[in-house]
Amino acid sequence: LIASSRMASTDESSAQVVGTTRWLRLETITYSTEDGVEKKWDRAVRTTKSRNPAIPDAVCIKTCLQTDDGDMIVLVRQFRPPIGKYTIELPAGLIDEGENIADAALRELREECGYQGGVVKSVSPPLAMSPGLTDENVALVEVELPKQPAKGKQELEGDEEGRGLEVVLVKKEQFREELAKLAEAGNCIMMCVWGMAQAF
Repeated sequence: LIASSRMASTDESSAQVVGTTRWLRLETITYSTEDGVEKKWDRAVRTTKSRNPAIPDAVCIKTCLQTDDGDMIVLVRQFRPPIGKYTIELPAGLIDEGENIADAALRELREECGYQGGVVKSVSPPLAMSPGLTDENVALVEVELPKQPAKGKQELEGDEEGRGLEVVLVKKEQFREELAKLAEAGNCIMMCVWGMAQAF
């Protein structure tokens, strides 16, 4: 652990709302540096954020599907309007109000991929996504899936429809090579997916 006589801190009560949409709120906050100097920072906040700090904003699911060709890593490809590109990501989604982390992960797997019968094996603590821009955090949930057809029945709705969300299955032993090919084809790879591939 890093020991410091002085710690920087954010005054949450200082948040001033600059603008709000259905899903996001832009705030200016005041924070104190380790030298005790007060400064300003702009951040984006999800309007769906839980009041319980132990509940993250969303889940990302790490899972493999058992097939006759071996274990396949489950990814999704979809169009992301903010960057104007198709991305390669882990299955993911927001946690609904009153929903627990495990149930959210299994629901997202069913909706985005059509996979059912999963068992949650582990749940990470809340993890930062882009801490220089937003206070959004997610839980990485590891799910064990039983063998089932690779083509499941998706349950897409709302903003998920019309963005070409599709399941991408990649063999474990070809993970790095397949991601490189997907990137070369113009897809933007989610940072944690690229990081996962480096471990194979």
